[in-house]
Amino acid sequence: MPNAICPCRPGPYRGVAKITSLNLHLPLQARAVLPAQFIGSRILRPSRTLAVGISQSGNSLSTLNAIRYAKEQGCPVLAFSLEEDSALVRECDAWMPLVCERELVPPETQGYTGAILEWILAIRQAAGLDTDVTKELSALPKVVAESEAFVRAHLHDILRAPKITVTGSGLHWATAMEGALKMRETLRHAVMREETEELSHLADLAFEDDDLLMAIVQTDRDRQTVNLVRQITDHVLEIEAGEDDFSLITAVIPFQLAGAIGAAGLGNDTSKYPYEIENISHGEGFLFR
Repeated sequence: MPNAICPCRPGPYRGVAKITSLNLHLPLQARAVLPAQFIGSRILRPSRTLAVGISQSGNSLSTLNAIRYAKEQGCPVLAFSLEEDSALVRECDAWMPLVCERELVPPETQGYTGAILEWILAIRQAAGLDTDVTKELSALPKVVAESEAFVRAHLHDILRAPKITVTGSGLHWATAMEGALKMRETLRHAVMREETEELSHLADLAFEDDDLLMAIVQTDRDRQTVNLVRQITDHVLEIEAGEDDFSLITAVIPFQLAGAIGAAGLGNDTSKYPYEIENISHGEGFLFR
């Protein structure tokens, strides 16, 4: 059976949803892994293992090093990035372009949602499934409007909570990680993420009555965990997620808007970096960018 390994930066949330979707629709064993954890790992049947390097800029040094390691082991390698003229693309056997605009606001969102859409279409195409997402795309303005109304209705809870936890399970564990990241980057507040089943084991120890839980609810077990947390705090917001691939896009929108609207409410200007220092997360001089 062929394999697919996806070393990606800046974290596993960039690859988990896409690679897990591969597992659902194609006869592949696939996993997402951080570059530093991938380098030095044992690759079974490397000639039949595709390594996909994911980097929006195409210049992530850690992803580049992971791809070089994969090549040394004998893996075919694929670059998935925005820039064709980049170190990652030059290192790989083939390039799959990330189709989105160059993002000018530091808390990036287009790359994530654009990447999810592309991989949905690519995987469906490879699996012989319907690739027409016209209906889903045309529904997005309504999803955005409903998500904005949801956020504004609960903005007081979001801004006053001393601690926010975002949770999801299955494919939506990736959504929870990305959602928490966007809120933490914009609110500059304590925002954590927990996989839903793991959360159920510590809910009665980790929550206080003024903490906020934002839960992506898809299964009965998800709802069971939410109800457990409700015994401790009334501050629980539920985001209903569908069972189709496209819910990976729609379910993250409330978190993106919570970050944007919440930041405006706090007076955080997300169009610029908060400190007069070299940009650590994307700076050319930093090893782990």
